[in-house]
Amino acid sequence: MSERATALAAVAARELGALDRRGFLRGLAVAAAAGLLPAACSRAPAGAGAAPPLRFLTARGHAVLNAAAARIAGPPAQQLLAAGAVDPALAADRFLAGAPGLAAPLGQALLVLELGIWPLVAKLRPFTALAPVEQDAVLEELEGSRLALKRRIYAGVRSIALLGFYAEPAARATTGVASDAAASGAGIADAMAWDAADDAGG
Repeated sequence: MSERATALAAVAARELGALDRRGFLRGLAVAAAAGLLPAACSRAPAGAGAAPPLRFLTARGHAVLNAAAARIAGPPAQQLLAAGAVDPALAADRFLAGAPGLAAPLGQALLVLELGIWPLVAKLRPFTALAPVEQDAVLEELEGSRLALKRRIYAGVRSIALLGFYAEPAARATTGVASDAAASGAGIADAMAWDAADDAGG
């Protein structure tokens, strides 16, 4: 696993692991009861292409994560995704095999990003239905929120989106790096162990 992938996986383990708490789930239940988070739907959003076979992500989660990756990773990701040359969400789904405990909090975070509405998330429509500039605004609001919960949702989704993007050979070619996480047998579980050791040492 490359240094970049190890760092991203460590952030994912830390931020998504923090979301895997009863308080987060209770908060989602309250938000749903208040009408700020519609009932979960695992189907792909309208207009989205058919999702590939997935082990951990839903079809909707696949679409949301790829949409987020396009905005977070910038023009290279947008161009490669539009050309069908990369599938960051599918790569992320493979990474989750090394840390299946992160799948549930990631799924919840993607659900909030996709279906949450104002004031929970700064939008009134699904994330995948927004124009790119509107998606950017939503992500920026989460990143800069005063609420730690919203910042963790952003950080968790961002780390997984980038991890999935840079696992793709076509994406690695844009960085000039010959190999990355996919080039070894290491996975997120290794990064979680690395993160714990790093925190203990700091």
